[in-house]
Amino acid sequence: MTPMVKGFSISAQRAASYQEAFPYLCSGLKRRGFEILSELRVGPALEHELGLSWTHLGLPWRSYTVLVVWSPPDVCQAVLSDRDGGLLAPFNICVAGDGSSTVASVINYYGALIPRDGPVGIRLVIRNLTRKIYEVLEEFANQEEPVVRSDVEVAEVHTI
Repeated sequence: MTPMVKGFSISAQRAASYQEAFPYLCSGLKRRGFEILSELRVGPALEHELGLSWTHLGLPWRSYTVLVVWSPPDVCQAVLSDRDGGLLAPFNICVAGDGSSTVASVINYYGALIPRDGPVGIRLVIRNLTRKIYEVLEEFANQEEPVVRSDVEVAEVHTI
C-alpha cells in the first residue's frame, strides 16, 4: 500500500492494532533520523484538562496520540537557509487506532506549505522532509518488516 496524499496531509493505514502499529511507526521514524520529542495521548489529556471522557465523545478511535518529532540535520539546514527556517520544527504526526487498524497522518509540507518563491534551501529542506516522511509512512503501511541490510557500509552521510 502507498500513503494517501491530500492537499494538506499525507496518511497511511496499517492493518494492525494501535498497540502493534505504534512502536513500528516510532522505530521507522528513528531509522530515518527523526527524534520523538514528546507524545501527547489525546484521550487522557482531554479527560484531565476538560473533564471529557474519550469514550463519551463518540469517536471511532480508541487510541489517539500526537507525536511531536523533528529531524536535527534538516532543522540545521533550514535555519542556515532562512531566519524563519525553525518553523519547520518540530512537527506533529497523528496516530489513531480503531481496534483493527491504525492510521498515521502528517502535514504535507510540500503540498501545503512549500513557498514557490522562497529560499532554495527551505524548498530543499521541505522536499527532503516530505520524502523522508513519505518513506516512513510507506513502510508503516507495508505489512512486512523492513529489510535491514548489514552488507552495506556507509562511509559518509550528506543531507541536503
